[in-house]
Amino acid sequence: MKKHSQTLLLGTALIGLSVVLHAIHYAIFRDIHHIMIFLVADIAFIPLEVFFVSVVLERIIEKRDERSITKKLNMLIGLFYQEVGNHILMHLTSADDDLKSDQFDATIDFNWDESKYEQLAKHIMAHKYHVNMSHIDLFKIDEKLTLQKSLIVNLISNPAIHEHGAFSEVLMSLFHLADELKHRPIEALDAFDLDHLKVDIERVYKSLSEEWVSYMSHLQVDYPYLFLTAVKNNPFDMRSGKIKEREALSTYL
Repeated sequence: MKKHSQTLLLGTALIGLSVVLHAIHYAIFRDIHHIMIFLVADIAFIPLEVFFVSVVLERIIEKRDERSITKKLNMLIGLFYQEVGNHILMHLTSADDDLKSDQFDATIDFNWDESKYEQLAKHIMAHKYHVNMSHIDLFKIDEKLTLQKSLIVNLISNPAIHEHGAFSEVLMSLFHLADELKHRPIEALDAFDLDHLKVDIERVYKSLSEEWVSYMSHLQVDYPYLFLTAVKNNPFDMRSGKIKEREALSTYL
C-alpha cells in the first residue's frame, strides 16, 4: 500500500512538473501552436515506447535471464552427476543383464549432433529397467547416498531445480531410496524388502538414465574437457575406459 502511494505521488509530481514547464514555455514565447505540435507528437509516440520497452526489451531481458538460469541449472546437474549420478548409474548398469543384449549406439564422441542424442534418448526411454539384485551392492549405494546427502538436499531445496521437472524426479527418487536403505536392515533383508528396494532402485535407474542424455549433450557443447571424462565413464558403453577415451579424443583433435 505504501509503495502504491509513493508511485501515485511520484506520478502526480511528474505531471505537475510537466504542466509547470509548459506554462513557463508559454509565458516566455507565447506560442501555444508550437507547444501543441510537440505535445501531440510526444503523446503519439507513447504507444511505440510502450511496445519497445514492455514487449521487445522485456523479451530480450527475459531471454538473457532464461539462458543464465539454464546455464546455472546445467552446472548444478553436472555437479550432481560428477559427485553422485555417474557412480550410481555405473553400478546399476553393471547389474542390468538386459543392457548387454540391447542394440543401440552408445559410443558417444565429439561427432555426435542433436539427432544422435535424440535417437539415444528414444532407445533409453524404451529400455526395460530391470536389475539383478544379486549384483547390487546395497552397502555401497547406501554409503554413497549418505556421503552426498547434503548435496542432494541442497539441490532439492534450490528454486532453480524446480523449473526442471525431470531432474527433480531424479533427486526425489534418490532421496527416497536413501531413506528406504536407512530404515531397512541391509545385512538381513527378507524377500519383501528386496522386492521393495528393487522397485525403488529401478525407478532411480530409469530417471538417472533419461536425464543423463541431456547431461551429456550439455557437456559436449559447453564443457568439452568434462565431456571427454564423461565419455570415458559412459555407463552404457561396455568397452574399456581407455578405448572410449581414445576414440572420443580422436574425433576432437
